[in-house]
Amino acid sequence: MAERYLQTPKVVMELLELFQSKNLEYVLFKCDHIFEGQNKNVDILFRTMADYRAAGQLLAQQGFIVRLSEKIEKYKTMYTGLVEEKLYSIHLHREIAWHGMIALEKGEVFRRKKILAPLVVVPGLEDSILIHAAHVLFENKVIKKREQSYLSQFSQPGIDRQYIQRQLKQNHWNYGFQKVMNKMKEMKRNPSLSPSEQLRGWSGKLWREPATSAYVFWKALRKVFRPLDLRRKGCCIALIGVNGSGKSTLSRQVLQQLEPLTQHLGKEQHYYYFGWQPEFFLTRWISSRLKKKGKSIFRDLNFQQPKPSSSTGQRFRQELVFGYIFAEFLCRYLKYIYPQLRRGQLVICDRYFYDIYGQYPYAQKSPLLGALLRFFPAPNSTYVLDAEVEKLLSRDKTNRERAAIESTPRRALPKEYLEEQRKKYHTLAQSSHFPIIATAGEIQQCAAQIIRDNWRGLV
Repeated sequence: MAERYLQTPKVVMELLELFQSKNLEYVLFKCDHIFEGQNKNVDILFRTMADYRAAGQLLAQQGFIVRLSEKIEKYKTMYTGLVEEKLYSIHLHREIAWHGMIALEKGEVFRRKKILAPLVVVPGLEDSILIHAAHVLFENKVIKKREQSYLSQFSQPGIDRQYIQRQLKQNHWNYGFQKVMNKMKEMKRNPSLSPSEQLRGWSGKLWREPATSAYVFWKALRKVFRPLDLRRKGCCIALIGVNGSGKSTLSRQVLQQLEPLTQHLGKEQHYYYFGWQPEFFLTRWISSRLKKKGKSIFRDLNFQQPKPSSSTGQRFRQELVFGYIFAEFLCRYLKYIYPQLRRGQLVICDRYFYDIYGQYPYAQKSPLLGALLRFFPAPNSTYVLDAEVEKLLSRDKTNRERAAIESTPRRALPKEYLEEQRKKYHTLAQSSHFPIIATAGEIQQCAAQIIRDNWRGLV
């Protein structure tokens, strides 16, 4: 039997060992998936408030950060940490409760606890039946295979039903427990509680516990108004740099290596190319007309060196173009990036508005562009990618249309132009305090550096 617990992740066992070394009294609940090595979320109940707080302090010392505080979920704090490129979430509980509704008296749970293996302390069978029924009723609504395996034991000989009834009566969810057990009989046809069935199951508890009812109402109200919150809650990472420095390749690599982390957090991840893709109708029309003449707004500006003797009218035209580009890029940001960040998602930007400074010769002389760079919505992190010019000239181009990293031939730009670009990007990195990543090394290591820098922003 003990071999089963050998599959528990090493990081989790080390944390439990740390808790025990500090004499913190805990019980692991709803953790079968952890013992089987199938998940990295751990639910831990602590006997006292002092132990609960001490556990949080110990996790913080190990580099874990608070992902969800009691402001979000009463009686519970979730900590998340990155260990060896993997995310682990430790749910600390001071009560066995969901949405502020206490399901069991925890003193009894600790009195009846079982030690299955060193460090592995779990509730007794009767408490496990109650915990899984409460999880269905108050949170998940669905009776899954694991819940079924516990609930089916309620009718088995040897089960202390009087204790179960005592816990139910004390915590006011007798009717809700019965609704869950009745749903067990309908497993093959419909294993889920409907919203009305779930609410009726809560009714007895909410009626007898006015404070709990007020908390549940307040939490539901916050959920209703949450979509009106205009703040950015996601993470935006921008990769900028000289043509051929590896922006598209590294963007794809970061997304590949981040996928297990974003899955763990329940977040979506997005790739966005912030190059020249006109959004305004007027811009598309101008671009199409120039294309027919073999010209391009950006290409012509790229190679157009400003002369000291340029007239005021010519310089003014340059400033107008920068202002127009700003409006174009801001429109794209508001349409494609900001909505994802409002929803708490991850966006990797291949190029950003900051590239304007590194790409155009006139940029350093522009009094307007410096102000526009500061005013444009800043990503959570910006990295300047860098490589020697000889390397830039020899690199292929990554196909942006495919999620996998796939190379296509590149038409190299003039060496002198690339050298000038590098100087401007280095100036930008220094003035804006952007980290520089040399992409001559292993791309996996470059991606790992970005992940280590930004995982907290994802949480």
